[in-house]
Amino acid sequence: MEPALEISLTWLDWTIILIYLVAMIGVGLFFQKKQGSFEDYFLASKGLTMPLLIGSLVSTFYGLDTLFGTSEIGFFEGVTGFFAYALPYTGLYLLMAFLAPRFRELEGNTFIDLIGKNYGKFAQAISACSSFFYAINTMEMMGIGFIFTLLFKIPFWLGVLIAAVIVVTYTYTGGLWAVAVTDMFQFTIMALSLGIALLICWTDLGGYNGIYSGLAAYLDADPWYFFSPSGGYLTAGVIASYALTSLAVLCEPAFLQRIFASRSPRDARHALLISTPIWTAYEFACCMLGLAAVAAVGLGVIGEPHANLALIAVVARYLPPGLIGLFLAGVLAAAMSTADSYFLVSSGNLVYDLYRPLFNPDLSSEKLMAYTRRAVIISAVISVALSFYFERIMGVWVFQASILINTVLIPLYASVFLKKLPKTRLSGSLATATGFFGTIFYYLLISTTGHFSEDWGTMVLQINFCGRSVELWQEYGIFLIPPFVLLAFLIGQLCGKEKAPRTA
Repeated sequence: MEPALEISLTWLDWTIILIYLVAMIGVGLFFQKKQGSFEDYFLASKGLTMPLLIGSLVSTFYGLDTLFGTSEIGFFEGVTGFFAYALPYTGLYLLMAFLAPRFRELEGNTFIDLIGKNYGKFAQAISACSSFFYAINTMEMMGIGFIFTLLFKIPFWLGVLIAAVIVVTYTYTGGLWAVAVTDMFQFTIMALSLGIALLICWTDLGGYNGIYSGLAAYLDADPWYFFSPSGGYLTAGVIASYALTSLAVLCEPAFLQRIFASRSPRDARHALLISTPIWTAYEFACCMLGLAAVAAVGLGVIGEPHANLALIAVVARYLPPGLIGLFLAGVLAAAMSTADSYFLVSSGNLVYDLYRPLFNPDLSSEKLMAYTRRAVIISAVISVALSFYFERIMGVWVFQASILINTVLIPLYASVFLKKLPKTRLSGSLATATGFFGTIFYYLLISTTGHFSEDWGTMVLQINFCGRSVELWQEYGIFLIPPFVLLAFLIGQLCGKEKAPRTA
């Protein structure tokens, strides 16, 4: 996947990028000496203060899915990228702020612990697998691969492999303390450089009138739908699918990891409330820069880039030397920090949530930390493999969000907020198995029997139902499967007899 984009960097830009990357790795090596147990490595000794928590939450969710995914939708659809995809997240962030104290009070290490305590080891194992698939860093590997391809003029596959080596090295040494400290600097740099880029770009293109003219020239038609919240190109089903991915916030592994690592329930709630408007502004800027990139192409200011690189193309055109280096350093650092967080979560899924309870319950804290570090390599291999399967970053995100939401959401919230409801092993087992295997089956079905639509940019399966032709899109699994999960949970509650133990 070769980007149709050229970026010229000065010696100042290269110096900033190298200094920043070296400093980030140095922080990881510094905190390696302070990790004596699994809790130190995985949960920062449960001592994250509110400022560190804000920086870590914001930077982690400034990932490349937001930077490239939201701008990709903005490039294709305009403001729908914000209203249909980003804005629902704002509502869920606010809701999670009020739910977070309840999770912190439970004193767990992962949300998989909570599922295991309520439904037993089978549901725990399936939930851990879904969290693992969600937390592998396919999007970050793709994004860093794009950037390395752009900067060093190397093939995409080589950029992905180099990214994996760097991130695995940093993750192995860092731990959550290192992530939290570096995040404070990363989100500040990203937010400032992105905001400056949007102001310069929007002004130089002539404001709303200039942008509208550029869009009209690009489309050779009235670009009204670029400014319509409901869009004019996406179907209602795809808009609903994008919006429903926001439910991942309610069971997001890295999100809950930060909540469990906070000093108190109060710190967790306040950090989320403060982070929400920052997230929202960042999402809006990414969407608008994607839209501006289309207008810039229409006006002949830049060449047409790959949609994933639309934001980078327009930022590189308008940021001055030095600031573009700072921006790219922030992109790489934020991507690696996000990757660090999710490699940490996915390796914890393999060792703490799967291997320990199923095969070695008496595993010592020191060995648990050592095995968790080694499991990072397994996650990296799978992440790299998937990065070559998906063409669009949003396609990766919808799949990962679907498998997590469909598997975990219903049993997790029933266990946390329906405390008086007696839980059965069968209810948790049926619900998690239906969500996990149902999502995988649906995606395999669409991938193997459907066709890729060049018009819609996704896999589509056309079926005849009751004499009518119906199109099933790959993204539709996120709202087609949950009703079956709920039904399976209710059947398990009615038919199950054996209550799950209170300890996993």
